[in-house]
Amino acid sequence: MSIKQSLGLALLAIVGATYLGLSYTITVAEHPTLAMLAFSIAPLATLALASAWNAKARGLALGLFAVAAIVTLLNLEPLRAHTAWLYFIQHAGTMTLLCLNFGRTLGHGHENALCSRLTTLILHTSVDARYMYYTWKVTLAWTIYFGCSALLSVVLFFGAPIAVWSVFADLLTPLLIGAMFVGEYLIRVRTMPQRMHFSIAETIRAYRKQS
Repeated sequence: MSIKQSLGLALLAIVGATYLGLSYTITVAEHPTLAMLAFSIAPLATLALASAWNAKARGLALGLFAVAAIVTLLNLEPLRAHTAWLYFIQHAGTMTLLCLNFGRTLGHGHENALCSRLTTLILHTSVDARYMYYTWKVTLAWTIYFGCSALLSVVLFFGAPIAVWSVFADLLTPLLIGAMFVGEYLIRVRTMPQRMHFSIAETIRAYRKQS
């Protein structure tokens, strides 16, 4: 890894840690400021705008986005009192969508599971049946993880102090996802040492391209 790549990863880690720390602070704040509210809305608004821009019916989608933006601006004060809900919707919603995205590919053969398709995309070659079965199981593991994460998010948000939910959603979730990536890579290398392997970064890039 070059110095430039190392510095880029270090900067990314710092930015990520700062964002997560601010998210936790805002979530547990009793009286968040408008700046905190804007920080909370920004990721969801950016994703919504990008989705609207890339939609087939772009004009309609952008119109709906504009309406949502106006409604949001007219209800800033009520939103300030429910900032935690914004984070809850983002977290539980993301986990649910990822669970569905992975899970819906499980019933169409090992080679059509999401992780199997990513493997083929990365390696640029056909993969044997044993490897396909392994990547199908990896897809299943991610489906279970995201499903459990979404369920736990709901249980903690409604059944525990907001600080407990925020620790799970804002601080533990990135660590758990990282642990899943590292654990899967180590298992793959150990159980199939003769196969071609790829890095976690390549997996993430392939998922973004596939999406």
